[in-house]
Amino acid sequence: MSEAPGGRRTSSVSELRADCASCFGLCCVALPLTASADFAIDKAAGEPCRHLQRDFRCGIHSRLRQEGFPGCTVYDCFGAGQHVSQVTFGGRSWREDPGTAGQMFEVFPVVRQLHEMLVYLTEALTLVPARPLRGELSRVLHDVERLTAAGPEELLALDVAAHRAVVGALLGRTSELVRADARGDRPAAGRRSGRSAVPRVDLRGADRIGVNLRGADLRGADLRGAYLIGADLTGADLRVADLLGADLRGAHLAGADLTGCIFLTQPQLNAAQGDGATRLPPSFIRPAHWDTGGEGAPRHRQGPPTAGGRQQPDRRRPTAPYCGMDWPSQEYDAPLDRAHAHVRTWLGTLADRPVPPQADIAELVAALGPDLPEHPTPAADVVDHLAAVADAGLTAMPSGRFFGFVIGGTLPAALAADWLVSAWDQNSGLRRLTPAHSALEDLAAVWVRQVLGLPAESAVGFVTGGTMANFTCLAAARDEVLRRAGWPVAERGLSGAPRLRVLVGAERHDTIDLALRYLGLVAPEAVAADDQGRLRPAALAAALDADPAGPAIVCLQAGNVHSGAFDPFAEAIEIAHRHGAWVHVDGAFGLWAAASPATRPLLDGHDRADSWATDAHKTLNVPYDCGIAVVRDRAALRAAMGMHAAYLIADDAGDPLDTVPELSRRARAVPVWAALRSLGRSGTSELVGRFCRHARTFADGLASMDGVEVLNDVVFTQVCATFGDDERTRRVVDGLLEDGTAWMTGSRWHGRDVLRISVSNWSTSAGDVERSLAAVRRVLARV
Repeated sequence: MSEAPGGRRTSSVSELRADCASCFGLCCVALPLTASADFAIDKAAGEPCRHLQRDFRCGIHSRLRQEGFPGCTVYDCFGAGQHVSQVTFGGRSWREDPGTAGQMFEVFPVVRQLHEMLVYLTEALTLVPARPLRGELSRVLHDVERLTAAGPEELLALDVAAHRAVVGALLGRTSELVRADARGDRPAAGRRSGRSAVPRVDLRGADRIGVNLRGADLRGADLRGAYLIGADLTGADLRVADLLGADLRGAHLAGADLTGCIFLTQPQLNAAQGDGATRLPPSFIRPAHWDTGGEGAPRHRQGPPTAGGRQQPDRRRPTAPYCGMDWPSQEYDAPLDRAHAHVRTWLGTLADRPVPPQADIAELVAALGPDLPEHPTPAADVVDHLAAVADAGLTAMPSGRFFGFVIGGTLPAALAADWLVSAWDQNSGLRRLTPAHSALEDLAAVWVRQVLGLPAESAVGFVTGGTMANFTCLAAARDEVLRRAGWPVAERGLSGAPRLRVLVGAERHDTIDLALRYLGLVAPEAVAADDQGRLRPAALAAALDADPAGPAIVCLQAGNVHSGAFDPFAEAIEIAHRHGAWVHVDGAFGLWAAASPATRPLLDGHDRADSWATDAHKTLNVPYDCGIAVVRDRAALRAAMGMHAAYLIADDAGDPLDTVPELSRRARAVPVWAALRSLGRSGTSELVGRFCRHARTFADGLASMDGVEVLNDVVFTQVCATFGDDERTRRVVDGLLEDGTAWMTGSRWHGRDVLRISVSNWSTSAGDVERSLAAVRRVLARV
């Protein structure tokens, strides 16, 4: 044991190196072998290798490579073998006490993982740039050491994966500090403090099998878990690169510089090819086989030609052929790793990239390649090509400077949860088919009702967006009001049905009309609105009084797209219900005003309506697409949307498919749950409040500019402004898009061209608002 910072005793390096003389040959017995390029024989776990001698030594140790066992030369137990033999089982071998054999063989891989963690943590404590983490590193190392001292039963009960996750995250932070120091890019408060002197290279988990990286500048590169099997790294600069878990089997390191690289192990070097010119960290031994097999690098293997005849690198891994009994999870590794790297790059550009796209559709089609390839393309190459070409055609909608169309950003928890949704690939239509989704949807529904102030008995359906949320709610409304009038739509259809009136505010959103058209209903009757777009209750009463007998639906609005105004719910709902009408609230972005005490009064009385529609991908900031339909009468929604089939696994409590138009559907509730779980009540309230503060700042900033008029009362997240006559306003809108700093859309309201600003992104900062206002000033000076 040795002394660690803070006075704790830590494992010595020697204790974490294999001591075969003190081990009961566990790696030769406990582990299975598969006949391959690495092992000459098949051997089951728990079966002694035929070369294991009575004294637990290997009979061909000096000839392992020649005898067809190169895999044995690159295996390292990190001292777990002697620890399990001499400490955990007190020096009594499995041959002496056969009753312990099974347990000993199960414990061995557990301890090996713990010792592997100790190896990396011990190294991390020696790295000077990681000084800020020494206290945490020492504590975690001590915790892992304590685990290794446990008895067999306790070791087998350990959640090793959870401990690896903790250690892995800490080692990742250590790596970033060390590599940033080497690059001259020292993080400060989680942000980069300046431009790197050395390029940042992130190839974590990347598939670079057989790739030509000859002479590559990989200083300070993140190569954790990278597949570098057979890669040509001849003459590459790998100084201070992170090689934790990198697969270097057959990699060519002739003349490469590995000085100062971190989390490299001797077995990794043993698996590679190098020569006398390969520069190694001082604590490593140059493998003996490098003297004869390491000079130079072989020609690259070639794979099948593309449609154009060009050869592609062979990316096949040296694994057993896939058969129906195996799940080829490794096939996902490379494309997912590449996608992850591209996503991080994309997100990293949002702070500074122009918001509008930089290429048109024709250019992108040409770059993507319009012809379907004749032959398969490796998945990782598909991802790389997609990301490389698409980048120029992407609008920075997730940027804090995108203020068009009421489009929200994506909260980190919601984005990550959405990745899991894709990986899990659950068809979420049936309740009992996927209990995990059903539990998450149940909770998300409860939390949505609570945050939006809606009745607890309401049914909730997760749909594609506000349009389908309106459609879903209005389908329930249509069927229910006609049922009350004695006309069952499900049995008789709409032909010959009683006339159904739908009354809407003059400034309702056009998706209401669209949903009514989908539902086979006549065009709505527009009710007069005031100068902010709010429906006038007196006009609604007069319209209903004009024909009080027939079935009717009244659609109200929470959040006018131009002014952000809210209809007077309490008065309008009382009038509608007095006339027997169903009341629906379209609150695509405005319904979330209920989350904040400051804006909740705008919705006074909204909970007395019969149905509500909103978007989660707007104000709540979950990924596209996700709308939410809420209906007070569960039976009405189920009657309108539900279906039955003999092959379905129905649940008496109802299924998710009973609340939405789709049978098969994505698990949209999961990102909603993640967003609300990450924000909590206070965070959701602050999110809405922050949007409103930014909108007010925009309005004040615009109003202070000469010739600019803000037309709306800024009560929520919308701002509408004019810049004199319509022609000048249009020039300002066009000039802002050309400037690229921010995206603000043009529109027409009350007979005038306007610039419309919608604040909907969680990442929008005061600085983003000021940068965007500065862009408006620049454009104004030119037009």
